[in-house]
Amino acid sequence: MDHKQIQIPRRQFLRQAAAAMAVPLLPAAAARAAADKGYPDAPIKVIVPFSPGGPTDLMARTIGKPLGLDLKQPVIVYNKPGGGGAIALGETRNAAADGYTLAFPSIQAVTNPALRSDFPFDMEHDFTGITVVGYIAHVMVVKADFAAKDLKEFVAMAKASPHPYAYGSSGNGSSGNLAMEMFKDRAGIALTHVPYRGSGPAVQDLLSGQIQTMFLDTTTAIPLLQAKKLRALAVAPAKRSMVLPDVPTIAEQGYPGFDIHAWYGLLARSGTPAPIIDTLYRATRDALRDPGVLKTFHSLGIEPGGNTPQEFNALIRADLRSWSSVINKLGLKIS
Repeated sequence: MDHKQIQIPRRQFLRQAAAAMAVPLLPAAAARAAADKGYPDAPIKVIVPFSPGGPTDLMARTIGKPLGLDLKQPVIVYNKPGGGGAIALGETRNAAADGYTLAFPSIQAVTNPALRSDFPFDMEHDFTGITVVGYIAHVMVVKADFAAKDLKEFVAMAKASPHPYAYGSSGNGSSGNLAMEMFKDRAGIALTHVPYRGSGPAVQDLLSGQIQTMFLDTTTAIPLLQAKKLRALAVAPAKRSMVLPDVPTIAEQGYPGFDIHAWYGLLARSGTPAPIIDTLYRATRDALRDPGVLKTFHSLGIEPGGNTPQEFNALIRADLRSWSSVINKLGLKIS
């Protein structure tokens, strides 16, 4: 199969990745000292690899306050977009392994190693998981007046169309892009990818009829579904979303095994002492039980996480392998 080149400026990515790797590593002795004198005794930095206002940023800021209250230190969120997440991950990887600099990546952290041949990190060994903070389902949507009322009708219409339908995404290599590539492969339909810089412009073109469909995260989709501007055809996870319980899954509609779950979680540099990881895990787990956090998450279409560090690390390993298999099968690469 010919590789489908996802066009992202290679020189820009390499420049950003190199910058992320340029900071010299701090000695592990700093981490041991932090553990010995009582953690934490200084503010904690959480680095989000996306711009302010998106789902990841909102999630990080929502848990930041109760997390800080529990740890008795400020939790400060910094936005460091760029390099497919390499900037944020690089700053965490090159900080001391003392629990004061954490990364807050999305599932993109486990898809990029397969998509980008020059991705500069070993996600299994350079980082250690603390916990998944939240899951956001992706929902396949069409304009509210689109003729197809369910996935079966959409597939039939796509196959009958003399020209391929166009689908949008928030960018090359995004979860929405990968989800639709997986779906069109399973459904045996031709769809033309139109990448945008963010979901906002893509939604505008969907509403105007310039594109016919896309996968949206529930945070973005729910207000548009409630306003009856869009209609949901299916959700991508294997199980129905708790925030869209009436929308059937893709697997339910004739594609068994289809399962895309988008997680967002906290990572520390590998080598961070286990007591510090445990402190961060327990504080985050408790923050995720806070009624205010749960209310905000539900309003944003976010399902709370809270798995153990061991479970999160196992998820990272499993997703690295499964996404590598899928991406290689589909022939998707970023160049």
